[in-house]
Amino acid sequence: MPGAGAPSDGAWCGPAGRRLGRAPTPGTGETGIDACLWVGLPGESDGCRGAPGAFGPSCAYDLAR
Repeated sequence: MPGAGAPSDGAWCGPAGRRLGRAPTPGTGETGIDACLWVGLPGESDGCRGAPGAFGPSCAYDLAR
């Protein structure tokens, strides 16, 4: 099942109506794509910190701890 993609209203932090997309797998069958994975548990958020697509060192360090 594909994911729902970005919401039309631009919401990026825990928007309603999202789906999981492809199950994690190392066998994508696509050139240049080594694996599909879920970075977090479905439905669980680490919070809304920073701008979408921006790297936040303090958030990364907090999550790594």
